Amino acid sequence: MVYYTPCMRILLVGVGNMGRKYLTKMAELGHTPILCDTDPDKRVNGFSFYCHVEEVKEQVDAAIVAIEPSEHVKVSKPLLEMGLPVLLEKPPALSYREFQKIEPYTHLYISEIETFSSCLKYFPEKVHTLSIERLGRSKGYVSPLWDLAWHDLYLLQLFFENIWITQVKTGELWEINGEADRIPFSLKVAWEHPAPSRRWVINEGELILDLAKEEVWVKGELLHSEPRDKLKLMLKAFLEGEFDKESRERAKRNLLLLEEAESLLRT
Repeated sequence: MVYYTPCMRILLVGVGNMGRKYLTKMAELGHTPILCDTDPDKRVNGFSFYCHVEEVKEQVDAAIVAIEPSEHVKVSKPLLEMGLPVLLEKPPALSYREFQKIEPYTHLYISEIETFSSCLKYFPEKVHTLSIERLGRSKGYVSPLWDLAWHDLYLLQLFFENIWITQVKTGELWEINGEADRIPFSLKVAWEHPAPSRRWVINEGELILDLAKEEVWVKGELLHSEPRDKLKLMLKAFLEGEFDKESRERAKRNLLLLEEAESLLRT
């Protein structure tokens, strides 16, 4: 549990693209960042900076780890052993076996900003088809499967009990097919796509949840529009002890699903 105070001291491990975004949100929320990155050129004027976690001198209240996924477990485990609440970027590990080293820590939380989308409350009770697109502007760390499909597989867990992957096709556009409580779904993902998109097309397009624009469309008409700062909302929830307690369990299931998808690629 994170005990909220007006100004918390937060250790930010990783001052790359995602780390810089967290840094901005910390400043907006009025908290004090303590920065850590193996690259000394990523120093930011006005903030304490260290190249290694073990060098940090200040007392901190919580930690955020936003580095390469291959280093997530190695870096976050000592912080968890210190009793620090840790918000860990996704994917938390590159295998479930690796994740098991930190899974038992109840003060570990796995990042998923899309759970703060205003569109999710419009997900219908009755679904018979579901087509998902997550086409990104930039390139990720691992693959479109691990960097992009992660988000939507995680969100599917909010609405369905049993999810499994039946087929994976690779190329410039990756396509993951599966079933969620026996309802067929397709998930298309790509890096560096000329037409970025993050949307769920439900029941042959009768309902569209646009997670990028935070819009909901019903039969071609705009029903809902509520742009929001999802990263800021997620960070605030973490620091105030209101973060989803099931994030570790959903991360575990996601890792198993992605390993299942990779096994299909090898067959």
